[in-house]
Amino acid sequence: MQTALRVMRFTPARAISILILITIVIAAFSTISACATGPAGETVQETPGAAGSTVTPDIPQPPDFELEPRTAPLRYPRLLDDPEAVVAGSDRAGMRGPTTDPLIEELIASLSLRQRIGQRFIAHVPGSRVTYGAGRAIVEVAPAGFIIYPWNFDTADDLRRLTGSLQMLARAVTPGIDLLLCADQEGGRVATFRFPEFVRVPAAHAMGELGHAPIEAAAYLTGVQMRDLGLNMNLAPVLDVYGTADNSIIGDRSYSGDPATVAGIVGPYLRGSSKAGIISVAKHFPGHGITTVDSHAELPVVDVTLDEVRSRDLIPFAVAIDAGIDVIMTAHILFESIDPFYPVTLSRLFLTDLLRGELGFDGVVMSDGLEMGAIRDNYDLTETLIRLFRNDVDLMLLFVNYDVVELVDQVEELVRVGELTEDDIDRGVRRVLRLKLEHGLADPDAL
Repeated sequence: MQTALRVMRFTPARAISILILITIVIAAFSTISACATGPAGETVQETPGAAGSTVTPDIPQPPDFELEPRTAPLRYPRLLDDPEAVVAGSDRAGMRGPTTDPLIEELIASLSLRQRIGQRFIAHVPGSRVTYGAGRAIVEVAPAGFIIYPWNFDTADDLRRLTGSLQMLARAVTPGIDLLLCADQEGGRVATFRFPEFVRVPAAHAMGELGHAPIEAAAYLTGVQMRDLGLNMNLAPVLDVYGTADNSIIGDRSYSGDPATVAGIVGPYLRGSSKAGIISVAKHFPGHGITTVDSHAELPVVDVTLDEVRSRDLIPFAVAIDAGIDVIMTAHILFESIDPFYPVTLSRLFLTDLLRGELGFDGVVMSDGLEMGAIRDNYDLTETLIRLFRNDVDLMLLFVNYDVVELVDQVEELVRVGELTEDDIDRGVRRVLRLKLEHGLADPDAL
């Protein structure tokens, strides 16, 4: 079969046929022992928008991109100076940490305060090797992990060397605590890995029409290939319910405009990823399909009620929580009628009251990229960090500009002056370490 795959012209129809075949193999043998080698060929792209429209890959700028100086004042400057905002946002009496586990406490005790702060960040890798940037970050602050981008490698072997080197250094600095290594490999136009030998799957919109078995097979196939490259986390699935099947920021990345259909893919997707040994990240809570504005560039502002969100956008996330999803990523969207001051990533109403409280999620909450214009251009960085830690955003994703060492310095200073407490730090660290422990990425016996 491998030889045949190499010579076939790669089209969406054949990709779907491959997934159906894999589904049959899974049903017959329960697991697949090795990943099939995919064909070289044309880019897979399932776009339900108008013909001839242009699709921009959902990836940030490469590492030589410089942030443009801000020429306008922040839209929402220093809201923590507003007494009402302070009362609403800083009371931590209701915050719940994860259940104490002796193994996790043993791991926490092995880390300094700076390393514990570091465990709250997913950093980026400048370049393609463990040189000054990534190596310095691991040695100085021990970040929880790294996100991999296309500019970090040329070939699959390059990537294996990179991920292996990152883990090797992390194990030397923090024995018993491995890195989370993640990427965006959703399918369709959002795909970090485009090697000729990497079997890519169609966009979610096309997959959503095929039924559950191909979705499980696709998640398994993608996961096995990612594991072979040294990764252990995929920033997928997208659980957004789109309003318009276009080429905007979500569009064909969504499985459907029907909440029940999107919710229906959750179980099969999580089973496939779990069998492959990959941690899934459901995104973008509570739903980005409600807007076509790209939060990489600007802050989407929408005007819907909480009841409307509950009746539509929250449904797939509620199902994912019931199914045991490990990680949920937040959306940088401002819901004016629900929280007129803060986007979801910074909102106590959404994170503490709705996600942790009403939906009962006690897993890891991850932010979307902090450098994205929706946050950077509208909110002060110091206030952003304070609210992220106080509201239990456990992992903060850094794209290409923020230096994780400098951010840890800033958070450490916030602890020193009393704006944050060590408990604010450690609540999230416990969740991150529990995630690593559950997925074989932490071992107290190695301390």
